Amino acid sequence: MPGEGSRYLAERSRTSLVVGSSIAVLYFSEGLPYGIVKEFMPLYLREHGVEVDQIGLLIGIVGYAWTLKFLWSPYVDAAGTYRRWILAAVGVITICFAAIAFAPIGMVLYGLVALVALASATQDIAVDAFTIRATPTHLIGPVNSIRVMAYRVAIMTPGFLALIAKWRGWPVAFAAAACAAALIFAFALRLPHDRGAVSTERPSFILAMKRWLQKPNAATLLAIALIYRLGEFAIVPMIKPYWVDRHYGIAEIGLITSTVGVIVSIAGVTAGGACVARFGLYRSLIWIGILQNASNLGYALVSTFEGGRWSIYTASVVENLGYGAGTAVFISFLMSTADREHAASDYAFITATYGVTGNAITAASGFIIKQAGYAPFFWLTIFLGIPALLLVPRVREQLPS
Repeated sequence: MPGEGSRYLAERSRTSLVVGSSIAVLYFSEGLPYGIVKEFMPLYLREHGVEVDQIGLLIGIVGYAWTLKFLWSPYVDAAGTYRRWILAAVGVITICFAAIAFAPIGMVLYGLVALVALASATQDIAVDAFTIRATPTHLIGPVNSIRVMAYRVAIMTPGFLALIAKWRGWPVAFAAAACAAALIFAFALRLPHDRGAVSTERPSFILAMKRWLQKPNAATLLAIALIYRLGEFAIVPMIKPYWVDRHYGIAEIGLITSTVGVIVSIAGVTAGGACVARFGLYRSLIWIGILQNASNLGYALVSTFEGGRWSIYTASVVENLGYGAGTAVFISFLMSTADREHAASDYAFITATYGVTGNAITAASGFIIKQAGYAPFFWLTIFLGIPALLLVPRVREQLPS
C-alpha cells in the first residue's frame, strides 16, 4: 500500500541517517589518536629536541599496537559489548591526552603515548565490529565512504593542534585533544547495546592464518601486502621532523602538512576509488602504485636542492595526493584477498601482516636519516615500493577486473 511504502522509505532514511552519523563519529574517533601518535607526537618531540632516531624508534614500537591488535580481538569479541569496549578505550585516551599535557619528555611521556596506542588499537577492534553489526546491507557502500572520509578528517587534527600549540602552547593543544576525546565519550554513551546472542565458538586466528596461506599464490599476495606501501610508511613519520629541521614554524607545518595535506589526500582517495571502479584492481595497483612511489619525488628533490617554500608546499601536496590514491587501491586489494565467508578473520590477518613491515621501516627511518641525511632517505622511499609492482602481474588472474 502507498502508506506502507512511504513509511518504509522514511524508516530506511532514518536508519541511514542514524547509522551514517554514528559511523562518522566512531571513525573520527579511530583517526584522532592515530593521527596524534603518528603525526603530532613526532612534531612535538622534535620541537623539544628529541633526536629523529629516537622519534622513529618510539613511533615504530608503539605502532605495533595497531599491528598486533588481532591477538586480543577474540577477547573483545567475547567479553562485554562493543559499546563498553569503545567507552573504555576512549576514556583511557581522554585521560592520557590530559596527562601528556603536563608530562615532561621522558619515560612517563613515552609510556602515555604507548597507552594511547594500545587503547586506540582496542577501540579499532570494537568500532569495526560494531560497524559490521550495525550496518544494513543496503548501506554498506555509503558507510564505507563515510568511514574513509571521517577517518581522514580526523587525521587533520594534528594540523589544528599545531595551530593551537603555536598560539596557546603545547599543554593547551593536548588539553584540546582531551576535550575532543571527551565529547566522543559522551556520544558513545548513547550508542545502543550491540550484543545479541553470542556463539560459543570463538574465532582462532591461527586457523585463519593457515586457511589464508592455503590460497593460490598466497606467498605472492602476502609479499605484495607487506611491501606495496613501504615507501609511504617510511616517509610519512619523517615529514614533520624534516619541516622542523628546515626551520618552518609549527603553525605553517600544521596548516600545510596536515590541514591542506589531508584535504588533498581525500581527493586522492576519491580518485583512487574511481580508478578501481573504472579500470579494475589490477591496472589500478600498477598505475596508482607508480604514482604513489613517484609522489615522494617532490621531497627528494626539495631536500637535494634545498628548494624554497613553494617547492616544499608542492612536495607536500603531491605526496598527499599519492598517499590518498594509494590508500584507496591498497584497501581494495586487501579486501579482495578475503573470502566472503571468512571476511572478518581474513581481513584481520592480512591487515596485521602489512603493519609489521610498516612499523619496522618507521622504526628504522630515523636511524637512516641520522646516518645518511634526509635527501638519500627520501630518494630511497621512491624505490621501496617497486618490488611490489613487479609481483602484481603474478596474481593478475586472482584480482577483480
